[in-house]
Amino acid sequence: MSGAILFLTRWPLYEDERRWENRLAAPEVVFDPETDRVTYVCDEGGRSGVPADAERVHVVPDFGDLDGVLKLVDAIVRDQGPFDHVIGFSEMLLDLAATLRERYGIPGPGPEEISRFRDKTVMKETLHRAGLRVPRWASCRTEEQILATAEEFGYPVIVKPVRGASSQGVREIASAEELRALCAERTLDDLEIEEFVQGEILHVDGVLDAEGKPLFLCTSRYISTCLDFERLGEPLGSVFQTDPVARGRCEDFAVRCLTALGLRSSAFHLELFDTGDELVFLEVGARVPGADVSYVIHDVHGVNLFRLWTDVLLDRPLDLPVPDPELSGGWLIIPGPRPLPQRVTSATPLLGEVPYVYRELVPRQGEVLVSRPGSYATLQGGRFLFRGGTQEQIEAAVRQARAQYRLTTEPVL
Repeated sequence: MSGAILFLTRWPLYEDERRWENRLAAPEVVFDPETDRVTYVCDEGGRSGVPADAERVHVVPDFGDLDGVLKLVDAIVRDQGPFDHVIGFSEMLLDLAATLRERYGIPGPGPEEISRFRDKTVMKETLHRAGLRVPRWASCRTEEQILATAEEFGYPVIVKPVRGASSQGVREIASAEELRALCAERTLDDLEIEEFVQGEILHVDGVLDAEGKPLFLCTSRYISTCLDFERLGEPLGSVFQTDPVARGRCEDFAVRCLTALGLRSSAFHLELFDTGDELVFLEVGARVPGADVSYVIHDVHGVNLFRLWTDVLLDRPLDLPVPDPELSGGWLIIPGPRPLPQRVTSATPLLGEVPYVYRELVPRQGEVLVSRPGSYATLQGGRFLFRGGTQEQIEAAVRQARAQYRLTTEPVL
């Protein structure tokens, strides 16, 4: 028996059948109605992701109001009794889930463990002590200290939020003048500064068991970067890597990092630099990868990372498929035009036009594109999933899609 589960969710499910985001994480998919007694705590955005027939549903105005959430959960525990598990898939709910586990004595990672995956200075310090290569970094305290650190590292430098996600708020700073301007425009205590590492960026995704051993691993190479997507409006995607030497090198490094960080019973998304000479840690999340990574993994390898993560958390028997390491796949997101909102006047579907595209989300004429900070899995300017070819064929198809796609819009006045 899985017992009583407190499920925290802020993810909607859309009635629009074109849209696949969040469907692999739907409660009907990850939970078993016969064994799992689930209580839902959601915000208004996540309410549509809760099953319509669910009996124990509680809506909070704002997950950021910790006191309000704790008051609500205290009342739920008094009324229903204690929970055996707290589960939340969103990066933005990991801290809350950890706080609730500590507050109610529920097994699983507490605030100290989660800080190694939420606080970028803590994660790098932990790995540095373990002898693993990380970018040189420092917490931001004063303008004088930041300028001195930047001189030591050499320009450009990267300044980013200590607890950020999706490259939101990340800045590449090219000069002391830019750095002084940044110091003048905002407070510094939630930022860190680190050296700029030149190299390809890859990501390793998977799930670890209760002993920290990998149950599934997949290595991908980014097309463009998350920072360029946010900063320059460049299309973003990645392609599964199939070369066994390259995969083995990246996955061995990733597992060493995860072991040093003490991750167990969790999904993960770990990003790293390949400089050609060495691998350098970038950052890691104790969650399923964002954007469309998990959907292509599911469609190519038959592994639902959300379900596998839940199975591990609930100590269910695991029935793992055996992925074919030679199969590749990929995804591509075209950002919406700026500034938003914009109304679509035309878009060019690529399904059937570009090889290996098997699913697409192309905005319709008249649809309005709006900004949703911190999330790649929205309508965007266009989204495309690829499978069925070799790594080289998928990479070529992604490049073709990027070159061939056309989107025209007009401002919404």
